[in-house]
Amino acid sequence: MDDPVPDVEEQVALLLRLADRNRRRSNRLDGTLERSAYLALRHLALAGPSGINEIAAHLRLDGSTVTRQVLAMETAGYVTRGRDDADGRRAVVTMTEAGARALEHTRAVRAEVYGEILRRWSTEDRRTLADVLTRLNTDLDGDLDRAAEQR
Repeated sequence: MDDPVPDVEEQVALLLRLADRNRRRSNRLDGTLERSAYLALRHLALAGPSGINEIAAHLRLDGSTVTRQVLAMETAGYVTRGRDDADGRRAVVTMTEAGARALEHTRAVRAEVYGEILRRWSTEDRRTLADVLTRLNTDLDGDLDRAAEQR
């Protein structure tokens, strides 16, 4: 039996390319959050107010990258930055009501788009896809952590 890993790699590359293309070409996604803001706001929705380093660690990004993203989200009115009461040197990022509305709108539109794409799939197939993608992301993330530890 042939090793399927090259097929997996090709399909993941194609998935990323198609997702990017569909985002640029779909008018329905106009007015939704960019991926970086979407993921950062999802983190804030789950974790609550967080420091830049906490957001960066969750997103597996450099702190300077997240700082730029937070500044853009602050300019858009999606977050506020304040000082930690316990450590005045630490900035804390808090999602605003506008950020929560933008996140919910983006989630709803994305769910609608993917719902249409997967409309002919059974619930079982959708669950399998979600489980396998979760496993792939977990393993990708864990592999990055192991690689960082070996440096």
